[in-house]
Amino acid sequence: MAQSTVSKTRKIAPFIVLGIAFLIVGGYTLDEKMRPSLANGPMVHLLEPDTLAVTWSAEPSFSIGKLHWTFPSGKTVLIEVEPVNGRCTARLGGLMPGQTYSYRVSHDGFLGRSIPMSGPHEVSMPVPRGHPFRFLAFGDSGNGSNTQAALARLMMRQDPDVIIHVGDLVYPAGAIDDYPHKFYEPNAELIRSVPFMASLGNHDVATDKGQPLLDVFMLPENGPDGIQPERNYYFDYGDARFVALDSNRDTEKGAISLDQMKNVVGPWLRKVLSDCDARWKFVYFHHPFYTGSTHRAEGSAHLKEAFVDIFEQHGVDMVFWGHNHLYERTAPIRQDRIVPDGQGVVYIVTGVGGVSRYPEAENPPEYIRAYNDEVFSFTRVDLSSDRLELQQIDEYGNVIDEYSVSKPDAARSPASASGVDEIADREEAMSVDSASHRLIGQCGL
Repeated sequence: MAQSTVSKTRKIAPFIVLGIAFLIVGGYTLDEKMRPSLANGPMVHLLEPDTLAVTWSAEPSFSIGKLHWTFPSGKTVLIEVEPVNGRCTARLGGLMPGQTYSYRVSHDGFLGRSIPMSGPHEVSMPVPRGHPFRFLAFGDSGNGSNTQAALARLMMRQDPDVIIHVGDLVYPAGAIDDYPHKFYEPNAELIRSVPFMASLGNHDVATDKGQPLLDVFMLPENGPDGIQPERNYYFDYGDARFVALDSNRDTEKGAISLDQMKNVVGPWLRKVLSDCDARWKFVYFHHPFYTGSTHRAEGSAHLKEAFVDIFEQHGVDMVFWGHNHLYERTAPIRQDRIVPDGQGVVYIVTGVGGVSRYPEAENPPEYIRAYNDEVFSFTRVDLSSDRLELQQIDEYGNVIDEYSVSKPDAARSPASASGVDEIADREEAMSVDSASHRLIGQCGL
């Protein structure tokens, strides 16, 4: 009887082994087939002076995401994020000003293996008052061209702290399906480490009043009451306050009426510019009203009527625009007159981000101090508490214009010293926030 049992066991043993082998091979094959891959991102978003968000999308869309966040001390926090509609969002609060953090992204495979997706990448928080920094400005960029990608690589080599975009991120109509090829891919290296603060252009609002852009970006929600959040917002960096405006009227596929621009956005803008201790003040939006190129200044006269007095009365130093695909820099202007440096607003059109170029007028307005319509380019600004240095850099890395202005009577803000104990306290506080779900997965694309 015992011999019979052993004999049967010997007969079926190969089948058992074969079955186990099939299970292992099948599981491995399924794991490889369902191995997560990065679709878009990661991308960092500056929400508040001490708050960042990191977003990314992966396929398959149900895979659990993991953000490995490392503090300057070397301590790492693991944040698990459940994707919503394929997008993972981790929000990180309580971060230290001026500190550099690193992160990487991974996902779990079918068999529980951790699959590295991206990183490590470094990102720095805004420096406090009294500390110099560098920002870039450009616009009219998103057509997926080689020039767009080359400019993005050149911009990354400038080592910027923050980027402002003056609109028209995705041509021809700001459709969500165009973002992978016309925004995420060419700007991949930039958006992993540098906050990319966008404003809405006329091409961006051609689809659903610009909702795709607002879905892709997480921007500060500190705009005027009664207007959809993120269309208008502000943020501080170093000694500067930046204000982004949505200049697209509801009569031209936008979401804001002229009456709202004057009576809702205008009073909010006045308060934002007056109620702050920033040494420098910058505003950026899409449509220019001091320009000599294809889209004439007269076409944006309503914006001038709504905002120019506020700019002049509350000490705006520089306004950045796009829409016209060239570079222009005006003299300082106040009440439609050219004034000395430091006594008026300088206006910059920087709409040569890679799409096309428009010519300057044969006889440019006398307030135009410099222009270039022959090459693609972007604006670089180095800023300290008492000096602004601007360079326009073309697609070949050449400086095609320079401008500087000083504020020698600047009240110097004391440099903030972030002590080791304070950093440790922040790290511990963020760990608590993580446990209490301050670091959360949010709805996305």
